[in-house]
Amino acid sequence: MQRARQLEFSFPCGHGGPRKGAGRKRQGTRASVLHRTRKTFSKPSVLHVTCRLAAGLPSLRDPKTVALLFNYLARICEREGFRIVEFSIQGTHIHMLCEADDDAALSRAMNGILSCLARSLNKHWKRKGEVFADRYHTETIETPTQCHKVLIYVLGNAKKHGARPLNSGIDPCSTAPWFPFETSAPNHPLKRHAKPAASPRTWLLQTGWRKLGPITPQAHPHLPHRKRTKKPIKKRQPAPAP
Repeated sequence: MQRARQLEFSFPCGHGGPRKGAGRKRQGTRASVLHRTRKTFSKPSVLHVTCRLAAGLPSLRDPKTVALLFNYLARICEREGFRIVEFSIQGTHIHMLCEADDDAALSRAMNGILSCLARSLNKHWKRKGEVFADRYHTETIETPTQCHKVLIYVLGNAKKHGARPLNSGIDPCSTAPWFPFETSAPNHPLKRHAKPAASPRTWLLQTGWRKLGPITPQAHPHLPHRKRTKKPIKKRQPAPAP
């Protein structure tokens, strides 16, 4: 007896399949962090970590919220195989420069930090629900040039978002008051307290970034160039006939 052969049905292109516009639609105005496997590493590395709040929550730069975050980050800035060296608090997100011995230490520390921080913020705001909109974003810093640029970006991020003037000095909602600027920085009241972050141990954050020159308190990230719109040229009306 001949064995039955599986038949195939050919369907017209409709729902499903790889095509333009397929997949889950964007929620909100920003694209979410892609759920790809994170880059693995097995040696002490410098990482730029960004944690973004969910929409509709109060600003993180409120003085009472900043004090809560400073106290919390000072307690958890150094864990087994993980350190938070610099950070800055913005209205809707937090930037952190971290050192991790390997990818497992990074994942273990960040999961614990964000879950505890979410509970603390919900208690502070007297609410329940989601605090962080998405998974944290990481970028590995590998060269002195990258490290120099990311230090300016993190410590001067408030100037990028317009929270402080471009020519202003250090941001009090960051670890800038404790940063070893090469030029003289003005005294800041926060310097009376201990730095709410760990001391760097990697070569990049200790001395590597200095190869690109000093960082001044007035340094700020490069802002994107705005496209200039050309004004329409008005046609000259002919003079009326005499």
